[in-house]
Amino acid sequence: MVAPTSPLRGTRPPNRRELIIAAAGDLFVRDGYSRVAMSDIAEAVAIGPSALYRHFRGKQELLGAVVLDAFTTIGAAVDGSADVSGTLAEAVLDHRGLGVLWQRECRHLDPEEREKLVAPLVGLAALLAGMLRDRRRELTAEHADLLAWTVLGALMSVSFQRVELPREEYVGLLRDVVTAVADVDLAAAPAVVTPAESGPDPDSRRELLLDVAIRLFAERGFDGVAIEEIGAAAGIAGPSIYHHFASKRELLLTAMLDGAEQLGLGLTKALEEPSPDAALRELLGSYAGYSLTHHAVVEVLVAEVAHAPEPERHRMRQAQHDYIAAWVRLLRETRPGMEPQEARVRVQAVLTVVNDVSRTPHLRALPGIAGHLCALGVTLLAL
Repeated sequence: MVAPTSPLRGTRPPNRRELIIAAAGDLFVRDGYSRVAMSDIAEAVAIGPSALYRHFRGKQELLGAVVLDAFTTIGAAVDGSADVSGTLAEAVLDHRGLGVLWQRECRHLDPEEREKLVAPLVGLAALLAGMLRDRRRELTAEHADLLAWTVLGALMSVSFQRVELPREEYVGLLRDVVTAVADVDLAAAPAVVTPAESGPDPDSRRELLLDVAIRLFAERGFDGVAIEEIGAAAGIAGPSIYHHFASKRELLLTAMLDGAEQLGLGLTKALEEPSPDAALRELLGSYAGYSLTHHAVVEVLVAEVAHAPEPERHRMRQAQHDYIAAWVRLLRETRPGMEPQEARVRVQAVLTVVNDVSRTPHLRALPGIAGHLCALGVTLLAL
């Protein structure tokens, strides 16, 4: 989010609500919602906690206001803009933490509070889809919708990396990404068979518990699920749960490690290809296929790493870093003139788009979605 300028203590700036929202957004992105207290936010804007509560009843309302303000601001900027791609690029850089807030921190909101934020986001996607169909009459409604969500995912991916570029250069890169996505011909995308999703071994209580835990963590977040609920949903009650997993955190860690191992196997297989270009295309296909068939695992890997205990949390983050670094290395070997910052931006855009699509039921269910993701990924990587 845009860093606010803290007012002097004891003053009453006319934009105090705006300052509170900006400060809260920065803290939620940096430290995570659960680690930020209302007193921390009050301190950031040099007011007492009681004054903060005159503006917001609690932390949930404040988080909702941060995200709603960003969605509303971006939507208003785009509507009627003569340079939609440039306007979007500027707007997401002004609200750079939005992707993290929406995908990771909004899981802490009550369902009804989160639902209030869905409407402006869906409205923004619909606005972009309408613009795409006005520009490209041959687009079906489904393809325009997918392209619109891809644009939003690619842009909000800036939340998940720390690349710093001169503002004009960054806007230009993001504008190029948006323009390229808007021109993708999904009707010509290759047919790619999505692997069938395999369920747990019905005779293994351990696998059943793990499968149920992953689904519940993905739906409600780690904090929103009790281990007794996991056992009940798996038909395993009481102390029997602890014969298989010592704690809820062990369940989470096992799910994450299994997911990371599968992605690592996909990377190893891709590296057997004869060229960096072929390896990158194989890696793109395997990641898209895994994400579509294991979307709950992807949800957990994206949103719940902070709940893993140390030192495993560090291991998980290092594994994610190494996985992304392999993508960046392959892309730069394929495109030797590409700077590392651009390669990192493009790789993160691909991963975020695949993650978003796989976790969104109506997009995941589109006919030919695996091939569409591969076509979009090739475009985002500028292959």
